Amino acid sequence: MGTLHHLAPLGATLAAMFAGSCGAPPTPAAAVVPRLRCEALPPLRPGPDFRSNQGDLEIVRDSPPTPAPEAPFATDQEAEQFLRAWLCEKFGPLPADTGLQVTSVQRSASGHDKPQYDWDAGHTFVFMQTWRNVVTDRSALLYLQGRSKVSGTVSLARITSIAGSDRKILDEAAARAQFAAVLRSMGRDTAEAASCPMRLQFIWDDGDEKTCELRPVWGIGEGPGYLDAVTGALGRDG
Repeated sequence: MGTLHHLAPLGATLAAMFAGSCGAPPTPAAAVVPRLRCEALPPLRPGPDFRSNQGDLEIVRDSPPTPAPEAPFATDQEAEQFLRAWLCEKFGPLPADTGLQVTSVQRSASGHDKPQYDWDAGHTFVFMQTWRNVVTDRSALLYLQGRSKVSGTVSLARITSIAGSDRKILDEAAARAQFAAVLRSMGRDTAEAASCPMRLQFIWDDGDEKTCELRPVWGIGEGPGYLDAVTGALGRDG
């Protein structure tokens, strides 16, 4: 299942290793958090427009793509409301303790900032699934042509905590201190550790296409670089 990131440089040395950006607000951490178990959320009524692809569910677009019969929604908010209702219709209400956070909006149905073709007037949304308001790597990338034609990739899940897996984690201050130590060991300016947003999140650790486990990490900016929230070890997601 894929994780969706838009990457930008985080500093000369880190850019070579991770390529992170500093655009998200920091997230406070609880002192103790569990590992999570994810079970893939299937559509309520499988159909010919749904296709499994390495654990993700693809909503297939017309081939070749054709324009929607109506103009796009006038506002991002209207498009978002439509897509949330579409997800609920196709997959049912989100499981307990989970939600969807919009992390990217583009005003075309092809993932571009504006339409590029004769068929892609619309919107592109990235929704990240949250567990108790903490972002996970479960997601939905949806392309909305006009006001009615939806395609994209969905990897939503039933998410539950794993009994007995609770561990004390680094709080944000400790995570920043660890990040500063990493920068210092590279001969870099440690000021980045204080200025770059860090966010608690859950990412894939073990499992298969249907069931997997997620572990807590402190994400560095919006890129794939992270610190393990329990051990403080430096890593890369993807």
